[in-house]
Amino acid sequence: MSTEELQDMESRIIEAAKRVFVRKGYEATKMSDIALEVGLGRTALHYYFRTKEMLFDAIFGRLMGVLLPNIEMIVNEPVSCLEKIPRIVDQYLMIVHANPSFPIFVVNEFNRDPDHLYRVILKEPERLGLFLRLREQMLEEMEKGILRKIPLVYLVSTLMSLVVFPVLARNPLTNVFFEGDPRKFEVFLQERGTFIKEVLIRLLTPDRPKVEDE
Repeated sequence: MSTEELQDMESRIIEAAKRVFVRKGYEATKMSDIALEVGLGRTALHYYFRTKEMLFDAIFGRLMGVLLPNIEMIVNEPVSCLEKIPRIVDQYLMIVHANPSFPIFVVNEFNRDPDHLYRVILKEPERLGLFLRLREQMLEEMEKGILRKIPLVYLVSTLMSLVVFPVLARNPLTNVFFEGDPRKFEVFLQERGTFIKEVLIRLLTPDRPKVEDE
């Protein structure tokens, strides 16, 4: 088997594993389920991935591999977080739009077994370094008055809800607001990025001091 054929099969297996993980959850999924989904025998599947944990790591690693290089470039730029945040939002939206079912799985797994996801992240601790550096810059800019002082948990939870909730609520939103047309929902997701960035900029921009009448 050539390198290209090997990579193609690994990609097919990873995509199949995503679908099964979303349908059944990580704990309930068996390697035989994934083998059936991709159309391989279980022994053949083990040739590529020996365990479902290795598959989960591969899925998560691919997502982070797309996200982190672009985030690193943004975080390293010598500009204010007010300029960085909208560009970071664009990167997150790109990931969510390319993998619309995966946020459902991640949210379910965080509720079911958060320690499992933490262990996956901590296998490569450098993944956290970028976000810690961004956090430090935000705290410094809040102290200097460049950003409004707010608890970072407010910012993170707001960002997550704005980006992820419409994906989680895709079906009811489509039925109620878009006449059941999934194409209209996709247009809504594409246009929503501008709104999300405006909300976060307003949240982080300090209030202007009131000018008293002379």
